[in-house]
Amino acid sequence: MRAASENSLKAGLKVLQQVMHQDDIDAMAIAENLYGLSDLARTSNAVRQSLTDPGRADDDKRQLAHDLLTGGVEPQTIDIVQELAAGHWSHPSDIGEALETLGNEAVFSAAERENKLAEVEAQLFAVNMFLSEHRDLRIELSDLGVGTAHDRAHFAARLFGDAINPFTSRLVRRAVRLSVHGRLKAQLRDLTQQAAQRRGLLFAKVTSAQPLEAQHVERLKGILEKKYGRAVTLNMSVDPELIGGVRVRVGDQAINATVKSSLARARRDLERYNSQ
Repeated sequence: MRAASENSLKAGLKVLQQVMHQDDIDAMAIAENLYGLSDLARTSNAVRQSLTDPGRADDDKRQLAHDLLTGGVEPQTIDIVQELAAGHWSHPSDIGEALETLGNEAVFSAAERENKLAEVEAQLFAVNMFLSEHRDLRIELSDLGVGTAHDRAHFAARLFGDAINPFTSRLVRRAVRLSVHGRLKAQLRDLTQQAAQRRGLLFAKVTSAQPLEAQHVERLKGILEKKYGRAVTLNMSVDPELIGGVRVRVGDQAINATVKSSLARARRDLERYNSQ
């Protein structure tokens, strides 16, 4: 998203956070509302254009959102969508993405209320790692799989079953439903990072050639926390092809200290030397 859409999303998120502090709130019902509206915004050009039309007054768009949603969704959902409608959007399609993001945030809020957020984070990472190791299942859950997006989402629910809690299951099903081939793992990674950020943690993905011993994990955690100045959550995975060393990714930053990367650099240096 560009700046205008990002600012509108932030305004909607602020309203979402406010309503989530209400004692009688049904966070999962609001999540379902937002997911449904995200689908509507994606498929209905008329709705998308009307809610983001820069030529309409903000109050007019707020009223439109109210009239469109009253009686069909939770009252708090109307407050959130009215705030989005009053915003400015770089592109009309961005409002669908914003509604999706807010739906995810509502699920995280519901998990947080049940003290399940850390569990959700760990389970999202585990699902991602499982699918990394099972390419056939990953393809079946993508848009290259059999059946509709709805069918594939329910297949995912049956596949993971009681191994994940209802909050994680909803996030995974939603990621599968929207998955385009090659993007499911990235979506799950983004959700894992969102969960870590909600807990006030920095998310670091660590890949090593072989499982690291506990003292090495703690040492690496300490180094990263000192480097970034905040608490870090480590999600570990193993890739024997790295030969040795570790690869760490924190957000958009990557630290590659593996034997494989060192050999690749040496090969490039040798090729440059030979070409001179």
